[in-house]
Amino acid sequence: MMKKFVLVSLITTAAMFGQVATQTDSSSTTVVKDNGKKVATDSNSSTTTSTPAGTTTNSSSSASSTKKKHGKVVKKTATEDSSSTTH
Repeated sequence: MMKKFVLVSLITTAAMFGQVATQTDSSSTTVVKDNGKKVATDSNSSTTTSTPAGTTTNSSSSASSTKKKHGKVVKKTATEDSSSTTH
C-alpha cells in the first residue's frame, strides 16, 4: 500500500510542475489618408500570458488624427491601457 501512495504522490507532483506558461500576442494598425489633408491611425495590441498561477492580459489602444486647419497642423491623440489578472 505504501508503494502505491509514493507512486501516486510522485505522479501528482510531476503533473503540478509539468505545466508551462503560454503567451499570445496580437496587434493591428489601421491608417486612413484623405487627399493629403487628413491622416487617422488606430493601433491595438494585446498580450495574454497563461501560467498555472493564473492568466494576465495586457492591452493597449491608441488613436490619433492629424489634419490641417487654417494652414496649421492639428494633431489629436488618445491612448488607453489596461491590465487584468485572473487566478
